[in-house]
Amino acid sequence: MSSSSVESDPAAGSRSLFDRPAAQVGEASGYEHYRSLSGAAVVSLILGVVSVVALLDFWVLKVLPALGLVLAIAAIVRIRRQSDELTGMKAAKLGLALSLAFLVVGSSLSIYTYATEVPPGYERISYETLKHPDEALRNSASPAALALEGKRIFIKGFMFPPPHEKGVTKFVLCRDNGDCCFGGQPPASDMIFVDLVPGLDTHYDRKLRHVAGTFHVAGSHSKDVNKDVLYRLDADYIK
Repeated sequence: MSSSSVESDPAAGSRSLFDRPAAQVGEASGYEHYRSLSGAAVVSLILGVVSVVALLDFWVLKVLPALGLVLAIAAIVRIRRQSDELTGMKAAKLGLALSLAFLVVGSSLSIYTYATEVPPGYERISYETLKHPDEALRNSASPAALALEGKRIFIKGFMFPPPHEKGVTKFVLCRDNGDCCFGGQPPASDMIFVDLVPGLDTHYDRKLRHVAGTFHVAGSHSKDVNKDVLYRLDADYIK
């Protein structure tokens, strides 16, 4: 009886499971096609999250969101091309959004800070200005530095550890925090002896400091910091 009913109705079961289309096999067996999670999408999301550090005032940190942005775009393109093999589109899009947001906001903040950080009446200078172009005269004042004698300048740097941490009125400002904090000996042109004007003091920390004042070429040994210094800054501004 069952045999005749099968023969009378070919659509009901005359074809075996292996003769059916792949979609029907999947529906019949409960099997769904496996897709792997895109590693690039996951990494782009992680970079998007940690890109919050781009809000700090260090241009080098803007590399993180830029890298996250590139990786997220690459992941999205690849997932779209291989949609039957890869998943992770939501992670890639979220990583893209976070990286883009932190890159734009962080860069805008840095540009604004750079444009407004110099107090009125001061000239921004860099340590390259203080470096003598002749390597043989690296411990001598540069011609550009000599031209700055008595001028009001603004420069950023890191504090060489002073004898005490609070109530600091004299210290050495260094170009590199590695030299300051880890026992290095920076070139003379990378150091400025800072003497705060009476009534002004500061505390020691490892952050980038903003200092402004009247610049002088010293070229002598300073007993205050026990170092040979090329340059001195009588500072009336520190942040």
